[in-house]
Amino acid sequence: MYYTKRKRVVKLPDREIDFGTWDLRDFITPRCYATVAVFAHAWGRYSELYAKNPDYMCKVEKLIGLDNIIIKEMWNVVNVMIKYRGDDPVFQTPDFWQLPNETWGMGKGDCEDSTFLLVSAIRGFKPDAKVYATLGLYIDPYTKNVYGHAWGIYRARFYNGWLWLESTLENALSQSVWLAWNPNYLVPVYWFNEKESYRVDRDYRFLGLDEKYVEKHRGLIEQM
Repeated sequence: MYYTKRKRVVKLPDREIDFGTWDLRDFITPRCYATVAVFAHAWGRYSELYAKNPDYMCKVEKLIGLDNIIIKEMWNVVNVMIKYRGDDPVFQTPDFWQLPNETWGMGKGDCEDSTFLLVSAIRGFKPDAKVYATLGLYIDPYTKNVYGHAWGIYRARFYNGWLWLESTLENALSQSVWLAWNPNYLVPVYWFNEKESYRVDRDYRFLGLDEKYVEKHRGLIEQM
């Protein structure tokens, strides 16, 4: 496992506040108020779905399990309740990483903020879940433009591969809709939870990738 450090600095008009250096894993906090709140809202959403159509929900539970139903509703809670907002207007910096409690309290954040919240909530609900916050790059399949991005990856027992948990949709998805992670468009560089941290040029096999993939994206990977 390989780790990296991250500075937390807020630039105000008259001064700069340095919150010190953090390990990547510090941003995943399974045991905090925000994760309990996300679970409570997710359970409420599940209860409403079950009350409206118990036969359908029983069928879904047999297919994917109750734990994945709840995880899906956690994903929906984050998408619906956390509105996208860039860091520049508030923190005077293009990339200030919020902790899950901060993101939940403000109801706003950018891609890594909502990703950290979602992964923390899932790990709080299911500590053995194979779910990671991922920092990397998005390659637009049409324009080929490259953007920095953060997203979640999740290995569920009902799917033979990694699922993509995009936390900036701002809309809920039905229980029948899960997104498959496509490494041709979403290139991972780091992925981590509160216990583990990996980097793609050393740990690519963990995600089912190979050396050719790393070499193809070497230039992009080294930018991070």
